Amino acid sequence: MTLLLNIDDELRDLIPPLTMEEYEQLEQNILEEGIRDALIVWGDTIVDGHNRYNIALEHGLPFEVDNRDFESKDEVINWMIDNQLGRRNLSPQQQSYLRGKRYTQEKKIVTNASGVNQFSKVDGGQNVPQPKTAERLAKQYGVTDRTIKRDEQFSKGVDNISRYQPELKNEILSGKSDFTSQEVRAYAKVAEPEQVEEKLTQRKPHVSNNSGNNEWYTPTKYIEIAREVMGSIDTDPATSEVANRNVQATTYFTAEDNGLEQEWHGNVWMNPPYAQPLISQFSEKLIEELENGNTKQAMVLVNNATDTVWFNNLAAHAKAIWFIKGRIKFIDINGEPGGAPLQGQCILYFGKHKYEFAKNCEGLVAIVDYR
Repeated sequence: MTLLLNIDDELRDLIPPLTMEEYEQLEQNILEEGIRDALIVWGDTIVDGHNRYNIALEHGLPFEVDNRDFESKDEVINWMIDNQLGRRNLSPQQQSYLRGKRYTQEKKIVTNASGVNQFSKVDGGQNVPQPKTAERLAKQYGVTDRTIKRDEQFSKGVDNISRYQPELKNEILSGKSDFTSQEVRAYAKVAEPEQVEEKLTQRKPHVSNNSGNNEWYTPTKYIEIAREVMGSIDTDPATSEVANRNVQATTYFTAEDNGLEQEWHGNVWMNPPYAQPLISQFSEKLIEELENGNTKQAMVLVNNATDTVWFNNLAAHAKAIWFIKGRIKFIDINGEPGGAPLQGQCILYFGKHKYEFAKNCEGLVAIVDYR
């Protein structure tokens, strides 16, 4: 039986996520060779080895643990940050974020106004001037103290953004977002969630922000289920000419058509663009079309991002939700199976045939409206 460990969200979020290709390669290596390196734990909480643990659970594989004797969670966090910064494959954004988190952590344990913390050492017990926290970390990481202070603003900005739109964190830290470091740092000064939401909503992303994430298409299996449940697919508001060869919606809107400005009539199938702010905008538009009567039924395929505002808005209006086991392998622009997202997916159903929907789904289906 696989040992069950605790996953602390704060600790897990310090680990830069793997790309789809990296995760699948790790999974393949583990299936062939087993889990060779012990997972580092603090009590029953994972400190290092989150991806290996997930793969072990999925396949029922054994693993060893290395239980470290950390004195506090702060010490765990500092160890994790230094462990990550010691690796060579971090993006500049990830390095900045981790240095900023470390600076914030160190300031928690400052014991006087000069910025000297409890780990600073003195020579022979004499009052030898010690470097301030930013200066000490700057020397440790080979940057300037001004960089360390900017890093803290960057990390706080990323955290503020991710509280409203968690999926943006990975895009920013991986360097795939069009957010500049200066722009991210500006969010450090935005305290209220409503202000963050307003600032993000007003922001106009570059077109390049949609690349990659929005060019994957739905496997035929799920389209056939949608057609079986709803009887037809009348509108696909977020698609392309290539994708509609598979969906075969009567009416479809491409990026050039801008489905957000169109009416969505009849039975709607939607696999919206997953980049922000588009996914929030398409989610809000669907709710509007349902409420004004243009849309009669809808099925929406998205990541099961239960910690986001847009997902909770959709779930509040859905009649049933199918939590798909595993991760869907989407189709690339050439019609070939591509990689699977790191996050699982679900399909939300809106309409009068929730039990017919549930009957056609494989696995866990939640009926969220029993009327």
